[in-house]
Amino acid sequence: MGIDGASPNLLEKWRDSLPNLRRLSDKGATGLTIPPIPPQTPVAWTTFITGTNPGKHGIFSFATRKPGTYEREITNPGRIKTPTLPEILKRANLTTGLINAPMSPKDTVRGFTIPGFLARDEGTPKPLRIAKKIQKELGLEKIPGDIETPYLKNVQDNPEALLDRAKEITQQLGEAALLLLEEEWDLFMTVFMAMDRVQHFFWKNIDENHPNHTENHLTAKAREVMKTIDTYVGKIADTLDEDTLLIILSDHGFCPIHTEVYLNNHLETQGLTKRHNNKVDQPNSKAVAYGYGDIWINLQGREPNGQIKPGSPYEALRRQIARCLTHLTIDGQNPIKTVKRREEVYTGPETPKAPDLLAIFNPGWQAARHPEILPAKAHGNYVNRTPRWSGGHDGTHDPQDVPGILIVNGPRVKKQRHMKANLWDLAPTILQALGQPIPPHMDGKPLPIWEEQQRA
Repeated sequence: MGIDGASPNLLEKWRDSLPNLRRLSDKGATGLTIPPIPPQTPVAWTTFITGTNPGKHGIFSFATRKPGTYEREITNPGRIKTPTLPEILKRANLTTGLINAPMSPKDTVRGFTIPGFLARDEGTPKPLRIAKKIQKELGLEKIPGDIETPYLKNVQDNPEALLDRAKEITQQLGEAALLLLEEEWDLFMTVFMAMDRVQHFFWKNIDENHPNHTENHLTAKAREVMKTIDTYVGKIADTLDEDTLLIILSDHGFCPIHTEVYLNNHLETQGLTKRHNNKVDQPNSKAVAYGYGDIWINLQGREPNGQIKPGSPYEALRRQIARCLTHLTIDGQNPIKTVKRREEVYTGPETPKAPDLLAIFNPGWQAARHPEILPAKAHGNYVNRTPRWSGGHDGTHDPQDVPGILIVNGPRVKKQRHMKANLWDLAPTILQALGQPIPPHMDGKPLPIWEEQQRA
């Protein structure tokens, strides 16, 4: 069971309100999941389901550069370059059930699926037999896994509507999961997405460490969404027999956000980013920040109007940008923790498709979301003090600052605390539990969760 964005701090804070997660934590192995860089939903869940780092599976962000252009397009499961767990299990004649798994692999499941966030036909049950079963028993033709756009757009005017919808979607997903658990399966996976959206918008109402913390009725409604997830975690867990391995995890956690930084303005002060009609002039810039901390060099031979030669000029510019951003101070603080070159972060044949640099932000700060640039000014900082989100994880942030949760229960699972698991360790762990060989291309290793050193 996935609980997208579930924060370990939040689970501890609301421990008394979450009896099922508390019960399962107390009886099994618990710890943290460490997401990849960037700790974004599509990148993290793809890492989970492939057992590989983004340099191999090829998903680096919500959006990806269209080769040979300055355009971006939303990523999708068709871009995954390494085999997923359902594909591997299909080859072994094992059956998978996927409910709302983000980046659900298309047409590669032996079993049944309700495609999740960013997947083709999101929310439409497959095959037809499963769609008819859900229609008959639940009266639903489609089960949206994520909160619809109108609720997100109107959250400032009607925050209660978003929270109510988050709870409703959670109930629909939970009922669908309980219904489909009756089917035959070897691997069953369901992901509750609602708390990711809830924490993005209402972190200041949840976390007393947020500088703008306000506890009110929205705090209680946010907790109700998590309590609803906990209820279904308990119901699902109670249907499982004693021979079933149960893994509960999140793909990342959260941290406070109080300020957005417009990186392109700071690159402009270095003569690197150009503007035209108060918009970023990508073809004539030397480097551009695309959002989420992604920084791309306008490289000759790769971009249509490349400005920088490969080799020494390229490397010198990357060093210059890294120095500029790591030494950036705003109100006496350093918003950026570090700047990484892509080859420092990723390994694998897809690495050349990653951003040239990744700016990793300290908690509280994040990059502006698009390749935007503010009007130039003689004094002051290029920031937004009232960002739309008060909680974040993809600013981009250090995975160690936004870890997820991990709870493991099942036969011969030894009780332990303080585990740390990279998300790419979960696929090998699941394959080991199913008695399947672990493909050599996987980056992860099975977690040491068994009472015996090695499970037969």
